[in-house]
Amino acid sequence: MSKTLTGSLVVCAAGAVAFVGALIVDPAPDRPAPAAAPAAPAQAPVTSAPAGGYGGGDTGGGAAPAAPAAPAQVQIADFTIASVAVAPGAQIQVINSDVAPHTFTANGGTFDSGTLDPGASATLTAPAAPGTYNVFCTIHPSMTATLTVG
Repeated sequence: MSKTLTGSLVVCAAGAVAFVGALIVDPAPDRPAPAAAPAAPAQAPVTSAPAGGYGGGDTGGGAAPAAPAAPAQVQIADFTIASVAVAPGAQIQVINSDVAPHTFTANGGTFDSGTLDPGASATLTAPAAPGTYNVFCTIHPSMTATLTVG
């Protein structure tokens, strides 16, 4: 019994794989094998990558853009605000894990999360100027912490 397999495989620069052609299996040994299907026109090679490359491996398209950093997190729980250190301009996610509403407010009003109900969160941008910023809850002023930017 003779079997004829024909086909071609095209791999594009983006890493996707496509099968082009036909798979022909001839289970009858007494029949001549059918003629091979005509080859598909060759696909033009990719000569440039989109801005930032394709990502996901070395495809020759350049380096993949860096994923944005996850925001730093500040937990508010048990009537306490956690202190945190971040880079200038970093994103800060303030999460109220307490049973009462709270704020994350800088002395002098440089930044303010607004009132966060229990289970709510807000994302703020840290100041661009390095330094230590004192923060408090405007609803419960005895709740204090520091935000260190540097």
